[in-house]
Amino acid sequence: MKDGRLELKDAPMFGRVMCDPQICKEVLERFLGIQIERIEYLNAEQALDPATSARGVRLDVFARGSGKVFDIEMQVTPDEELGKRLRYYQASIDQACLDKGDDYGRLEESHIIFVCDFDPFGRALPAYHLERVCAEDDSITIGDRSHWLVLNAHAWRNDLDAGRSGLLHYIHANAAADDELIQRIDDAVQRANDDAEWRSVAMGFMTVEHDHRVRMRQATERGLREGLERGLEEGREQGLEQGLVQGQALYAGLVDKLLAEGRLEDLKRSAEDAAFRNQLLEELLRS
Repeated sequence: MKDGRLELKDAPMFGRVMCDPQICKEVLERFLGIQIERIEYLNAEQALDPATSARGVRLDVFARGSGKVFDIEMQVTPDEELGKRLRYYQASIDQACLDKGDDYGRLEESHIIFVCDFDPFGRALPAYHLERVCAEDDSITIGDRSHWLVLNAHAWRNDLDAGRSGLLHYIHANAAADDELIQRIDDAVQRANDDAEWRSVAMGFMTVEHDHRVRMRQATERGLREGLERGLEEGREQGLEQGLVQGQALYAGLVDKLLAEGRLEDLKRSAEDAAFRNQLLEELLRS
């Protein structure tokens, strides 16, 4: 976000712009180097309304097309648990695409794409294709038709694919280019920013997300301190585990509850007002 206006790399904006099926299709084609006939959305209402909370994992853009399913996520903050997030998203997508009792053979080919505005692996590669292969013989794959692609917008200059490089550059620097797709994306970004009501909701959601990350980090740190203190009496390993679990799980449950009920103002206030936060936690424990 810059000067009060959202950029494509801001998650609510990314979700909204990608709700244009033609833009979404062409972005997917550039990222993956494949042709897609058409797409249909599986979570369009979530992208259009940033305040909407989904059960389980929240997917930025979830679509199906040409016999494949696609999930595209925007990530601007470094995350040490990126690998676990990919694993969790894959499980959530597979569960969403397979009805109870269905044969596993009905699982569609899937592509999870994380677009990062940082280098997640420190190798200065613009694209990291992650596939499951045999450690002893990399010619052996398990053939599950699931594919993970992590893009590094910081390394856009190193991308030999001109189309993808230009798109990564736009994501990283918000730099328009003499590129028809990027110009359409930039126009969509400007129109969304001119929608004052939507922008206000989107910015409020981003504030809640930021506060949630801060509170989770604080809860983790507090859990570590409490765990260490308890560890002096009960054993270090057990103390750390209990402190972390209590600190993270309780606050995460509160955030999920307030988002599901649309109580954004209460969630914002809870990030700053300890007494009010404790009141909400008591409410959560009684429910």
